[in-house]
Amino acid sequence: MTQRPTEIRGFKPVFTAIGVTYIVLASSWLVRGPSVLRDFAVPAPLIAEPVFVDFFRFFYQLMAFGGVVQVLFGHVTRGLRAQTLVASVYCVYNLLAMFRDLSTSDSRFGNRLYRGNATLLFVVTDLVFAVAFGAVAVAGLRRLRTEP
Repeated sequence: MTQRPTEIRGFKPVFTAIGVTYIVLASSWLVRGPSVLRDFAVPAPLIAEPVFVDFFRFFYQLMAFGGVVQVLFGHVTRGLRAQTLVASVYCVYNLLAMFRDLSTSDSRFGNRLYRGNATLLFVVTDLVFAVAFGAVAVAGLRRLRTEP
């Protein structure tokens, strides 16, 4: 009698890939600095404010750390129930981030806080990540339903 695996296939690669992506994206923005926001029509005087510069650095350092935590979760979370729960939480988080990014985008659904078509790339990225985490969560839920 063969024993069924107690983990979700693809859990570790999905969490690792998305976590590394967060680390790379955040690091690239940290290297480029707040001036990168000029591309999104953020006024130069605001970009030059020391408080804004400090917040920018804090935010992208936190984003990079979030990527590290995702990679860590991918490597240490064990068991079908735990992996399903973690993947579900990350799916919901990315859906919420998608709606937030959409609300500030330069689109008919947003308030145009930031300018340019590139604002929709954040929305698409959030959606892709939500779908990836959602697929892992659904795989876990299916397996949980079939377990004795």
